[in-house]
Amino acid sequence: MKLGENNLRFIILNLLYIFFTISFVHSQENFDYNNTKAKELYEELRCLVCQNQSLLDSDAPLAIDLKNLVLEKLEEGASNDEIKDFLVERYGEFILLKPTFSLKNILLWVAPFMFVIFGFFITFIFIRKSSGKKHTDSTLTKAEEEKLKKILDRDLLE
Repeated sequence: MKLGENNLRFIILNLLYIFFTISFVHSQENFDYNNTKAKELYEELRCLVCQNQSLLDSDAPLAIDLKNLVLEKLEEGASNDEIKDFLVERYGEFILLKPTFSLKNILLWVAPFMFVIFGFFITFIFIRKSSGKKHTDSTLTKAEEEKLKKILDRDLLE
């Protein structure tokens, strides 16, 4: 029995669909996304492996472990703040997608405003200096006028 090219393509596409569907379901099966407290925490916590992804968006093995840890802490009755404090103590403030306002990271919060104020200050100084320059009328002396007239007359004749 010979399979046509279209039949073979159909079988391969169905196998790929089944493979990817099973892997997606398997990666999501451990988490109860109906738990709104857990989902809120997943959105506020950063995956330490991925580039600026929340735990909710990440499927990295460490993210899965952190999701399980959050679920365990919630089942134990810990509040959101207690869970965040525990994770910050364990992994540092980098785990929070929105860092807290503290003396350790005050530069992180204040620096953008300082740069904007510095930019306005530099712009103000630049505008003030450029408007301070007065353009004087440059008048030619008699000798310069005659020299200019000779040059222009010679260019017109050529």
